Amino acid sequence: MGWIGPLTIIALTLSPVTPQAVREPVRLGKKRFLDKCKGAWAGQMIGVCFGAPYEFKSNGKPIEGDLLPWKPENISGALSQDDCYVEMTFLKALEEHGLDITFEQAGRAFAATEYPLWHANRSGRENVRRGIMPPDSGRPENNRHADDIDFQIEADLFGIVCPGLPQESNRLCNIFGHIMNYGDGVYGGMFIAGMYTAAYFEDRDVQAVIEAGLACIPKESQYHQCISDVLRWHDEQPEDWLATWHLVEAKWQDDVDCMPGDPFNIDAKLNGAYVVMGLLYGEGDMMRTMEVATRCGQDADCNPSNAAGVLGCMKGYERLGPELVGGLPAIEDQAFIHTDYCFKTLPAACQRIAEQVIRRAGGTVEEKAYVIARQAPGAPAELEQWTDQMAILSCPILPGEMKRWNPAWSVLACGHDMEPGLRAEQFGRENVLVLHPVSQDAPAAIEGALGVPTGAKRLAIEVASDPRGDFLLRVFLNDQLAKEKHIDTQGRWTTVEVDLTPHAGKTVTVRVENCANGWRFEAGYFDSILIL
Repeated sequence: MGWIGPLTIIALTLSPVTPQAVREPVRLGKKRFLDKCKGAWAGQMIGVCFGAPYEFKSNGKPIEGDLLPWKPENISGALSQDDCYVEMTFLKALEEHGLDITFEQAGRAFAATEYPLWHANRSGRENVRRGIMPPDSGRPENNRHADDIDFQIEADLFGIVCPGLPQESNRLCNIFGHIMNYGDGVYGGMFIAGMYTAAYFEDRDVQAVIEAGLACIPKESQYHQCISDVLRWHDEQPEDWLATWHLVEAKWQDDVDCMPGDPFNIDAKLNGAYVVMGLLYGEGDMMRTMEVATRCGQDADCNPSNAAGVLGCMKGYERLGPELVGGLPAIEDQAFIHTDYCFKTLPAACQRIAEQVIRRAGGTVEEKAYVIARQAPGAPAELEQWTDQMAILSCPILPGEMKRWNPAWSVLACGHDMEPGLRAEQFGRENVLVLHPVSQDAPAAIEGALGVPTGAKRLAIEVASDPRGDFLLRVFLNDQLAKEKHIDTQGRWTTVEVDLTPHAGKTVTVRVENCANGWRFEAGYFDSILIL
C-alpha cells in the first residue's frame, strides 16, 4: 500500500524573513513581560484543573449539565499534569542546549524522560529510543498518532518565550513538534504558540490573537481550514456556541483518527477548534472561556488549558484575581512532578530564554525593558499534510513496526484495544510486539512463511499475558491447528513450543493467533518466535 500521499511534504525550513515580514521595533517592559508570562502559566494550570474531571468523559457529544464550581485551591492539581510538566522538559532542553538545539538533541532530551506518556508522545519517544530521530520519529509511517493533539498541548512554552516573535516560535515548534507529530499535529502547536506571541501585545481582542496564530500555519492545511470554519460560524452565530459545536461535529468529526470506530477523538484540529470556541465565546471572561472549551468534550482538560493559558497571557497575572489564582501562593514553591521547576522559578527561566530569542531576532535587552524587532507571523514555506490516513489507521500496527520486530512476519488482523504495536520495553524485555483480538469472535493474527532448516525440531514462542487478563494462543502450520494453549502468565514470560519435525527442510506457513477468552485485557505480548 502507499504510505505517503501526494501532499505529505516535510517542511524543515521556514519562510525566509523579508523586510515586509518585520514590523517596527516595539518596547515591552520587563515587569509587563513577567506579568504576562506568569499569567500564561497560571492560565494553563487553572484550565487543566478546571477541565480535568471531564477529560474524555464526553466524546462526540457536548457537556450540557452543570459543571463543578471552581475552587482556587484546585490549582494544586496542576503540579501533576502532563499538560504542564512535559513543556518543562523542553524548557530544560533549551536551557542546556541553547536556541540552536538540533532535532536529535531535542529528541534525546525527550527520550530520556521516564514519566508516562500516551499517543503521539509515547510513540515519538519510543521511536527516538529505537534510533528513529526527529523528524522521522513523528512521521505517519513511524507514528500512527502523527495528527494527534500531543504537541498542541505542550507548545505553549514556545510562544511564552517568543514575545512578538512568531517566526522564532515556529522555528522552535518545527524542531520539537516533529519529535512526536507531523503535519496538522505540528501546525496545532505552531498555532497555539503563535497566539501566545501575539498575546504579549494584545490585552483584549481574542479574535486578533486567534488570527495571528492562524497566520503561522499554511492556509492549505486542514487545520487552518478547520479553525477558519470556526471563525466564520462564530460570526454567523455569535451567541450560540452549541450551534457552532454541531457544525464542527458534522464536518470535522470524521473518525479519521488514531482510534477509528470510537467516538473518542484526540485529533489536533478538532480539539483546536474547541480551544478557539472557548476563546471566542468566552469573550475575554476566564471562567466562560474555560467552560465553553470544556463543554465541547473530548480532551476536555487540555483544551481549556490552552485557551486559558492564551487568555492568561493577554490579561497578565495581576488581572486574574484571587477567585482564580488564590490557591497558587500555597504551592508556588512546590516542584511540578518530574521537573526541577516550580511556579516561582518558571517565569525567570522563561525570561532567560526569551532574552536570548529577542537578541537572536535583532532586538535588544535594556535595564527595564525589551526592544523587540517584532515579526509578522508567517507559515512554513512548504505544506506537509497527511492525506492517506486510513491506509495506515485501518490496521493498528504499522508495517514499519513489524519490520523492526521481525521482517519475516506480517499482520493479518488486529484489534485497536490496549494500544497494540511495537513496544520499546515490556515486562523486562525489549522490542515487544503487542496484539489484541479484533473482537470476541475474531482473533488477532500474524503470519510468516518460514524456511525450516534440516534438523530443526521446534518453534519457540516467547509470550506473556497482561497482568489483568488472559487469552487463548493458537498456532497453525500450513492452515492446520498445531497448538492451542491458554496464556495466563500475569505479565511473566513463558515459552510455547510447537513441533516442526514434519516440516524440516521445507518452507512452512505459520499463523499465530491471539484469541479472546472472556474479553478482559486480552492483549498478547510477543518477545520472539524462533526456530530451534
